[in-house]
Amino acid sequence: MTFRPLPVLTTLTLVSLAILIALGVWQLQRREEKHALIAQIETRSKSPPAPIEIVLAAGETFAAHRQATAQGTFDHTKEVYVYAPRADGGPTRQGSKVVTPFALSAGGTILVDRGWVEDDSPLVGIPEPDGEVAVQGVLRPSSSPGTFTPPSDPVERRFFIRDSAAIAKAAGVDLRTALILEATVRLGRPEPLKQSLNIPDNHLNYALTWFSLALVLLVIYLRYHYLRGRLKFSR
Repeated sequence: MTFRPLPVLTTLTLVSLAILIALGVWQLQRREEKHALIAQIETRSKSPPAPIEIVLAAGETFAAHRQATAQGTFDHTKEVYVYAPRADGGPTRQGSKVVTPFALSAGGTILVDRGWVEDDSPLVGIPEPDGEVAVQGVLRPSSSPGTFTPPSDPVERRFFIRDSAAIAKAAGVDLRTALILEATVRLGRPEPLKQSLNIPDNHLNYALTWFSLALVLLVIYLRYHYLRGRLKFSR
């Protein structure tokens, strides 16, 4: 076999191959990190519930996705509604999650996602637990708006994501934590939704894409040289 590579094209190809392969390896590393994160979250979510004061004492990073219990009082005059359509294997039903400020008996205020109600249900008719109550749920991180997130309506207390900072501002409350307690036990009419993390794990597909592009580039490079007589195979 004889091979007379074109210097400039070879340099550009080698640099491109190095970048594509590096991106593929990086995605495999990200996949390992994502799997470790998912395993960590699953372990936390299976831990027995503990009083929220104890859970938060470890810091928000360690408190996220842990089960917690809380004692206190709901302030239904300041609750908000987060857009949340659901299908459940059938036609999509329009509805919202009911997020209510909760004054802890031990001091401080948190947000509690009490569950889901259908849009055609009169929100004013939602049964509201009065007085001091016990809440059990999982602490979830606040969501951040993306590029395509529709604007919320703080006046009407309608939101498209569970952004605890924006909700607290609209409700006029100071929060003890940005984490939101997602109720797992029913409190009135809102129906707690089944826990679902939905953490994307597409890193293997991304890695295969980068490696495939590297292979295609190499084939094109070699074929280019072959067609121009710069790559010949001995017989």
